[in-house]
Amino acid sequence: MTVFVVGALAVPVGAQAATTVETQTFDTTFALCNGDDIHVSGPLLAVMSETTTPSGGEVLAFHFQPQGVTGVDLETGAVFHATGLTRDLIVNSPPGGSTETFVNRFHIQATRGNECYIISELFHVTVTTDATVRVFFDNFSSTC
Repeated sequence: MTVFVVGALAVPVGAQAATTVETQTFDTTFALCNGDDIHVSGPLLAVMSETTTPSGGEVLAFHFQPQGVTGVDLETGAVFHATGLTRDLIVNSPPGGSTETFVNRFHIQATRGNECYIISELFHVTVTTDATVRVFFDNFSSTC
């Protein structure tokens, strides 16, 4: 076993990547701006990848997107369709610094003249190797 570990450490590290693509079930109930509960469910495309860099860094990426997700207002029966995406990108450098950028654009599109529900978020943080936060913002909004 020791020979294997030493041998593995002697091999130069190259970039390596792995990606997983799957369909997950999205199923939740939440209140709309008018106080009505809406039940939203359906398939969600999920793509997750991890890449190691030759320098020993790491890049993680997550992408989620509704694929035919629908909702029903539990009070009125109004139908909604979910669109948008959620994306998260994390970059870790070997000396310890990192950045993360998170984007969420989730839209519950109404039909027949009902109000739409839109969630938007843009988050970013940059941390240096000495753990100093150089950039930080989190812009969140939701509208009806």
